[in-house]
Amino acid sequence: MKRSANEIEALVQELAQHGLGDLHPSVDQLRALIEADRDGPLEFVNLLAYRAKARYPEGHEMARRELSGAEAYGLYGAVALRHVVQRGGRLTALNDVEQCLIGATSSWNQIAIMEYPSTDAFLDMIRDPEYVAAGVHRDAGLAETVILVSRPLLPAASR
Repeated sequence: MKRSANEIEALVQELAQHGLGDLHPSVDQLRALIEADRDGPLEFVNLLAYRAKARYPEGHEMARRELSGAEAYGLYGAVALRHVVQRGGRLTALNDVEQCLIGATSSWNQIAIMEYPSTDAFLDMIRDPEYVAAGVHRDAGLAETVILVSRPLLPAASR
């Protein structure tokens, strides 16, 4: 669905309320995603590095539970996966990182690849109040992340 410049800015401002930078996209990254308005399938490649100990906001009910970052992220992941599937998407890969063979050494713990039928499906998900509420677990668990939006080049039967 092509959006007007005003609609794009309103959506960017709405999404920016959930956080910007570091573990969240910047305003420019959000705008570029929305303006591209891609049909799918799209695969979002998530590089995930977890904190040793989850860091919940002070006073949050989970702050005293002493969860690992991976455990906290798992709470988020269960909610996120349900929302991806509800919108016609799927988890295509969830892998532990064993080794960096070529390139700079990194601290990635896992790679998750989520497939979405379109940009709109992703945008609908990240605006859902239940999904937004689960973000506290994502932020508590992640030390660092990179998310790459990609498009499969091979036909579905080959993947």
